Amino acid sequence: MRHEIVSVNPDIEARFYLSIDLGSYVPPHWHDSLELVYMIEGSMAVTFENRREVLRAGEFNIVNSRVIHSVLSEKNKALVLQIPKEILRKFIPNIELYTFFVDKDPAGEVERTRLEKVKKIFMDMHAVYDIRPEGYLLRFNSLLYELLFTLVHSYSHKLVQKEFDRNEGQLEKVNPIMTYLKEHYREKCIVSELAEHFGYHEDYLARIFKKQLGMTIMEYVYAIRVSKVYIDLVNTERTVNEIFEDHGCTNYKVAMRYFKETYGCTPREKREAVRSMSWKEMQMLPSPFYEPYGE
Repeated sequence: MRHEIVSVNPDIEARFYLSIDLGSYVPPHWHDSLELVYMIEGSMAVTFENRREVLRAGEFNIVNSRVIHSVLSEKNKALVLQIPKEILRKFIPNIELYTFFVDKDPAGEVERTRLEKVKKIFMDMHAVYDIRPEGYLLRFNSLLYELLFTLVHSYSHKLVQKEFDRNEGQLEKVNPIMTYLKEHYREKCIVSELAEHFGYHEDYLARIFKKQLGMTIMEYVYAIRVSKVYIDLVNTERTVNEIFEDHGCTNYKVAMRYFKETYGCTPREKREAVRSMSWKEMQMLPSPFYEPYGE
């Protein structure tokens, strides 16, 4: 299912790593962890239900827990920090009610200074964790807690219980549908049959799905299909037609349109671009068993 299960590093209570991406697409998914991304080079676009945020070099953003989002990356290098909710709950029992947001271009001097401080914490965390001097965990954890304290006090908004319950109710409605579609994405998708399967009216199902994911049911199905096509495309020598057919893209014209909209080129052009990469770059490509963020 498109619920990301975040594992932690063996020596710390969070997941922290340097991500190197040559350009990829992750269909809509969600996770329980709070996720922070600091872009070092390149860019990526994160799409939520009603907005799209482009993250460029020198910027960082926050993806809140249990929020559905998709990611379209250009070639980039970024630091990723994923903090399990259980860790936050030890210090803030009602952390579920908190939502976080970062203004990437603050107007005031105080806000700009605070933002630069957060970015420096990210880089210091990376330096400490990369070099790992004697006692590095003391320094890393002190930086992690300083970052969390700053987020809670300067970049958070507390929801009222009614608003939180409404958000949870909406997620609980669409999540089983997302799970089902991921498992059956190769099959022909008929919205009326899907609605009947889950006990909804067809129009109601279409409406709540579009509201939560920012895309239609068929757009979501094709988002999964083209992401799977891409993985086979760069890892096998099979023909484009064979790969399309294997992943349920029986309408070649429609599948081609979705692929080009997602990756900005045709499958053959993408394969040619991959073949022109250096050996080192090739090692950064997803394996045939790749799932985003270790899902």
